[in-house]
Amino acid sequence: MSAADLVTVLAEGTFEEQIVEVSTFLSRSQPEASRNDFISKFQQLALDAEPSTTAESAETTTTPSDAAKKQQTVSQLVSEISSLGEGTDRELEGVYNLIFSLVSSTQQQSQLVPALISAISKDASSSSADSKNNVKYRILSNLFNSLEPTSPLRLQTFTALLSLVSANDDLDYLTSALAALPQWLAQWSVSESEKAACLESVAKALEGAEKEHGQTSKAYQFLLLHLRYISTLPASASTKQAAERTVAAALRLPQLYEFEDLIHIPAVLELKSSASPLFDLLKIFVGGSTQDFTSFSSSNSSLFASLNLSSDDLLHKIRLLDLADLCAQSVSSDVSYASIASTLKIEEDEVELWVIDVIRAGLVSGKLSQVNDAFRVYKATHRQFGKEQWQGLEKRLVQWQNSINSIVESIAATRGGKLPEGALEVAA
Repeated sequence: MSAADLVTVLAEGTFEEQIVEVSTFLSRSQPEASRNDFISKFQQLALDAEPSTTAESAETTTTPSDAAKKQQTVSQLVSEISSLGEGTDRELEGVYNLIFSLVSSTQQQSQLVPALISAISKDASSSSADSKNNVKYRILSNLFNSLEPTSPLRLQTFTALLSLVSANDDLDYLTSALAALPQWLAQWSVSESEKAACLESVAKALEGAEKEHGQTSKAYQFLLLHLRYISTLPASASTKQAAERTVAAALRLPQLYEFEDLIHIPAVLELKSSASPLFDLLKIFVGGSTQDFTSFSSSNSSLFASLNLSSDDLLHKIRLLDLADLCAQSVSSDVSYASIASTLKIEEDEVELWVIDVIRAGLVSGKLSQVNDAFRVYKATHRQFGKEQWQGLEKRLVQWQNSINSIVESIAATRGGKLPEGALEVAA
């Protein structure tokens, strides 16, 4: 599926020739004895719809009646399409491109395109259709790209393609399309609820794939996008369900450690007003501690089971966050093994394994010293950056400023009170 705005499908030949070509293809599904009659019927309809020529001027003129006959012919032709049809992949793709061209020349796209989508997508998961899945993807992609960028039919086509690739575990086919989806949703002339439903469908499809092949962040990205979007709409029962599903997905992701933005989404804040224990759990990961989590888990075991959350996995995650917080308070200095063990509620001989884990998680960088039983912190990630963190940053900057001033003054003293050439005096 191309991310281009519009791809024009070109078709050669007269209207009659195009109709005959398509009807010949469709006749394969007819009894052999009636195939010629089937083709002849549509050929005659096409001839009747051709523009008339006046004897006086020998000029061809198209009348409203001719246009109506053309539309009726194309409509009748499409009504004969009940499934993908028979033929090679190349032949099928070519015939459907011709059909799309015929349909686009009428004023009946809104009626005819859904019928085509239904026929092309039919029997998506049957074993007999497996060999034709790839050509179905291409045909639907061609249809999508032939429609105007703002057309609501693009949503219907995308939804059908999403359903088809999901049924066949081929979601990788839509990798580039999913990246372009937010932009497309802004263009399509569809309702807000339809846009939200589309995002939810994508998230559910990706969730299903991840259960089969292992977790990634793709499903969560669309769950979050969907949640942000519906947060701009009137709240409903489904809004709460979406918020719970998204928060649970965030907690489950092993490499996700940033929760501050999530807790400020209006739909998530609604969980607080409904006294949802899930919101309390999220608060612990935003600013709580291992001890807070232990207390929460002991009295909310049913919550973990209902949301498919692992208490052990979450305990590991909150400990890493606690360790990152501890290190963030001691950047450019040492944190003792004893302090780490006390914070994580572990034995000192386990400290090095936890430090290695937090480094692998990308939350902290530094160097272990077995000689000093300490961890020298080079860099650490804050879970949240509020007033306390700003004050800590200010304190550190003042310390650096004082250190620089001391160095500059020492150099000046050794040079008889003169600053080195090019030196910058730092104001206190």
